[in-house]
Amino acid sequence: MNWIQNNFKKIIYIAFLVPILTVAGVSISHVTTWYGLSNPVSWAIYLSIGIEIAALSALAAISAKMGRKVYFPFGIVTLIQFIGNIFFAYQYIDVNSQAFKDWVDMVDPVVSYLGVDSGDPIGHKRFLALFSGGMLPIISLSFLHMLVKFEEEEKKETSNPLQPVVDIDELSIEAGKREAEIEKEKYTPTQDELMRLEEELRKLNEQKFGSLEGSLTNELTEESGSNSSEQDEETTEPGIKRLSYTSRNA
Repeated sequence: MNWIQNNFKKIIYIAFLVPILTVAGVSISHVTTWYGLSNPVSWAIYLSIGIEIAALSALAAISAKMGRKVYFPFGIVTLIQFIGNIFFAYQYIDVNSQAFKDWVDMVDPVVSYLGVDSGDPIGHKRFLALFSGGMLPIISLSFLHMLVKFEEEEKKETSNPLQPVVDIDELSIEAGKREAEIEKEKYTPTQDELMRLEEELRKLNEQKFGSLEGSLTNELTEESGSNSSEQDEETTEPGIKRLSYTSRNA
């Protein structure tokens, strides 16, 4: 069970590749028979292999979105695959075999709605060849398309990994708890400690700059003394003597 989980992607790749390769091999054989009508066997083999590879490559290009020009060669090679597979199936079917008669008995009620008469073995032969041979290219190309899409999704997941889901509520709760812990760790002094600190600061200020009250008193005293001395000087200042000059006649 663990091996399946560890190799799950490889199993999916193999599951896509097996029908592609097997159907491609059978289709090459069928198309070789059709090409053998107009070519030597060796050339028919080369052509059928090239057609199968071209069909797979064209579909891969379409899945990779390489432009509209790819649709034209894809349509041609796919049509050749259909013709080759249908022709081989039509040539191989034996209308006198018991298996074919059983097939006609089974599908006759359904095929009659498509315009095939019940007593027409050639009509049933054509329908069976179309149904069995025409399905092969569809199966091969469909699985190749799914494989290309699966590989594209794998590349997207590898290049763009999913972002982790963030729970906003959980983050808010954790932030609140952390903030509460920080608040608890803070130191809050008591009233007595604040009073002692204020007293120590006052003593330190007095030692450094002297008593604030004494300095203010001295300053006020000096100021008042200087004002009184100025007033005394003003009162005791002698009067200004005026000099008089007497004009003499020469």
